[in-house]
Amino acid sequence: MTPAHWILMILVNLAFGLNLAAVKVAMTEVPPLAFAALRFAVVLLVLAPVLKIHRGQMRVLVVVGLLMGTLHFAFITTGLAWAGDVSTVAIVIQLGVPFATLMSVVFLGEVIRWRRWLGISLAFFGVMVIGFDPRVFDYWQAVLMVALAALSAAAGMTLMKGKLKVDAFQLQGWLAVIAFPTLAVLSAFMEQEQMHAITNMSPLVVACLIFSALGATLLGHGGAYQLLRHYDLSLISPLLLLSTVFGVLFGVWLLDDLLTPKIVLGGVITLAGALLITLRNGEKGTATPLAQTTIPATKR
Repeated sequence: MTPAHWILMILVNLAFGLNLAAVKVAMTEVPPLAFAALRFAVVLLVLAPVLKIHRGQMRVLVVVGLLMGTLHFAFITTGLAWAGDVSTVAIVIQLGVPFATLMSVVFLGEVIRWRRWLGISLAFFGVMVIGFDPRVFDYWQAVLMVALAALSAAAGMTLMKGKLKVDAFQLQGWLAVIAFPTLAVLSAFMEQEQMHAITNMSPLVVACLIFSALGATLLGHGGAYQLLRHYDLSLISPLLLLSTVFGVLFGVWLLDDLLTPKIVLGGVITLAGALLITLRNGEKGTATPLAQTTIPATKR
């Protein structure tokens, strides 16, 4: 990789990692579903002028939008709101990697060998280790929400394989078209006083919103897409796992997350499993979800 691309790679991982902390801060003032809807409203305002109809792919785009937009962000923001720390969320969201690999076997007929089965086992075992930490018992529902966020993003990625050919900004724009109204409706029925919270956001939360909408979308997803245009997936996917490390570091530095030995051990095991899967996926030439959403997003 060229020095410029190495810098871009670091910035992409920083954007994905910092996004989790930014969303967690925003949850102190704005309900999670309302924040997710507002995030996509900002994305839509920015990307609407460049959106175009993709004939023959719109039905798939709608379903992917519901999976990777509405469901993924509903689960991940709720999980962040309920979680006691960002670090656990940053690690558990990596379950999207083994989920996507398993779905490729079930729905796409892909064949995986023992190394990727080992990676899948390690990833799930690492999350189990985290789950047995006494602190995590207090917010196990948050861990479940994040796992569901990883599952919904993996389902969207599986559906995209071989069926959807749009660039990163087109995808993010159409996710916003679908996710903004659906999340707004969910917020209207499931949350209270969201309009009061939105109209009274502090400057810090407004900054977190703008960063989440634009930093994670334009810099994060856009930068990752540019890197994938120049380099093989086998190189880029493992490097994107650095976003989890940055997510944990930002959680400790900015939000005073407490890393217990079980969380650290579980995190190392989970990342080792995800790394093993992404390396094998890269060798086979199959797609692996970006660490953000995101999720989606979130990957990131």
